[in-house]
Order: sequence, then C-alpha cells, then structure tokens
Amino acid sequence: MSQSKTDCMKYKSFNETFKFCSFALAFGLIYPNRKNVCLRSTLFSFVLLFNCGTLFWFMWYTVKCLWELDIYNSTRNITVGVIILLFVFKTYYVNFKTDMFAFLLEQITKDLLKGNNMDADYQEIYDYYIKEGMFGQKCYVWIPLILSSIFPTYAGVSMIYGSLTSDDFKKVMLHEMDLKYLEDKQYDFPYFELVFAYYFLGIYSMVPNFAGFDGSFCIATSHLRMKIKLMTHSVQKAFTDSKDILELRAKLKTCVKDHQEALEFYDLIQRLYGGWLFAVFLLTSFLISCNLYQIYLTGIDPRYTLFAATGVFHMYMPCYFASCLIELGEQSCTDVYCAKWESWADPTATKFLIFIMARAQKRLLLHGMGIVFFNMESFVSLMQTSYSFFTLITSK
Repeated sequence: MSQSKTDCMKYKSFNETFKFCSFALAFGLIYPNRKNVCLRSTLFSFVLLFNCGTLFWFMWYTVKCLWELDIYNSTRNITVGVIILLFVFKTYYVNFKTDMFAFLLEQITKDLLKGNNMDADYQEIYDYYIKEGMFGQKCYVWIPLILSSIFPTYAGVSMIYGSLTSDDFKKVMLHEMDLKYLEDKQYDFPYFELVFAYYFLGIYSMVPNFAGFDGSFCIATSHLRMKIKLMTHSVQKAFTDSKDILELRAKLKTCVKDHQEALEFYDLIQRLYGGWLFAVFLLTSFLISCNLYQIYLTGIDPRYTLFAATGVFHMYMPCYFASCLIELGEQSCTDVYCAKWESWADPTATKFLIFIMARAQKRLLLHGMGIVFFNMESFVSLMQTSYSFFTLITSK
C-alpha cells in the first residue's frame, strides 16, 4: 500500500529524483550513510591498494622528471596528478563530512515531499528548479566521462589506425611514462596489454566520485534557489489571498520561518562545500595552466586541448550555479517589495516585510575557505590566473 502511494506521488526523495547522482555517490563510496563510514573508508583503501602500482609508477616518474628538469614530462604528469589528488582528497573529505552531507540530502528529500501537497503555482516552481538540478547532474555525468575517455580513446584510435596502415605500428599507452622495473619491456606482450587494462580500470574508477559529489553541489544550490523563490511567492500570495489581518500575519510569520530555513540551508551548503570549492579552484587552475603549456610545446594536441577545455567547463559549472544563486538572492528583495503590501496598511505586516527584505539584501556568496568567492567574475579571474601561470612557466 505504501509503495503504491509513493509511486503515485509527483515529487519523491532525493535518491528517486536524482538517480544518476545517487548512484554515482553510492558507487564512488561517498554516499553519506552514517552507518557504514568505516566500511566505505576501508573499501576505498582497497581501491587505493589496487591502484598502488599505478601510483608508484606515477610518483616515481614525476620525481625523476623533476630531478632531471624535464619540464615537458613533468607538466604532463602533474596534469594527471591534479585529477588523482582531487579524487583522493574528495573521498576523504566527503567521508569526514558524512553527517553534514546526510543532513543536507535529508533536507532536500523533506522539501521535495512537501511539494506533493502544494498548489499548482508552487509546483511550477518545483518543476523549474528540479530541472535545473537535473541539468547540473547531467553535466557532471558527462564531464568526468569525457575527461576519463580522452586518453583511452586517443590511444585506442591511434593503434587501430596504425594497425590498418602498417604491420609494425607504434603502441600507445594511456599515459606515456617510464615504468620502474619494466622500462625495457613495457611495450612487449603481455606487459603492454596488462598495464593498459590496469590503467583503464584505474581511470574509470574515478568517474563516479566526480559525477556524484560535484553534481550534488548543482542540485543543492538549485534547491536553495527553489526555497527562496517559494518564500517570495508565498509573501506575494499572502497579500493577495488573505481574508483578514490575522490570516495575513500568520502567513507572513510562516514566510519568515521559511526564509530562516532557506538561510540555514545556505549556511549548510557553505560549510559542506567550502573546502571542496577551494580545492577545485586551486587544482583546476593548475591543471589548465599545465595543459596550456603542453599545447604551447606540442601545438594543438587533441588530447591536451580537450583536457583543458573539459577542465575549464568543470570550473565553469560551480561558478555558474553560484552566480545564479547570487542573482536570485538579490532579486528576492525586489520580489518581496513588489507584493501588494500597500493595500493592507498594517504596521505589523509591514514590519514582517521589512525584516525579510533587510535579510535578503545580504548577498548569498559561496566561497572556498573564505579565500575565493565563486561567481562568474571568479571564473574570469581563474582564466587570468591560469594564463598568468602559463606565461610564467613559458618565460625564458
């Protein structure tokens, strides 16, 4: 009976509404289940243990290149290292924030289920911002998939083309580097095939991690925008639909509570995603700079060009959603003021309105550890920072 009732509901839980994000969080071992934090951490340790060979070769070759002042290969390795570092950092970071993350998802579920009992005009707001969250979810499914597929696709296509045009074609590894203890036979059978498959599994094991947590940021910010929009819509309806002063005051008191809940949700987003935002800004700018340097040295290489473009888009998404949040927060004050308050001339109702407007004037800025603020200006700043670093490492 309860199952059929759930199936009939228009709005369902976070897991059922944002299925790709939920699946990616679970598969990436970062879904915030309070009961299995230790189990997830243990399983992730096994994932790192499985990839310890790749990590050893990668670190050994990076140190070797830096020691020999091989800037070209050093930047190639650092480009890949940024992704690995962000992957490891994010997993431990999210597991550390399990309680906070779980509470955020519970709040989203609670608000979504409330929508089933709301009028059609409120549900239109629900539909719009759920679509916004799904758009962010889809983007963060494709970004890590494209990012992970660049080198395997290039290597596969190169070897297929080489095998069709020559009997003695060059084998191309996913990421070219000297493999300690296998330097003289890393391109021989079966070492090449085994290492290729080993790299391949390691690369795609990172996809769910990025798709899940990064996508959840877009969903959370879209949900906050929905809560604020519902509040301003409730204020406007309170002044048009109330039958008497007492009803108006009761509705406005509820609006004040809804606004406070929205602001608490904003604080929750900031506390949960602040460290991740800073890491994304720092490491993505470094990644873009290193990719620009690769393009500078080798010309328009499709691998590094697409890698840089994907990195730019990865940074663009949180800046875009944070900017949309700022814009809606600034607009909310105007929306509240445009309510039909002058037709009532009630001092108490006006005080409620002033209280909401005063708090709405504070910008809903999302920042990384109080150091970098996320908006479209920050995105432009990141591009400038990346280019400045690029000019630094290319100067003679």
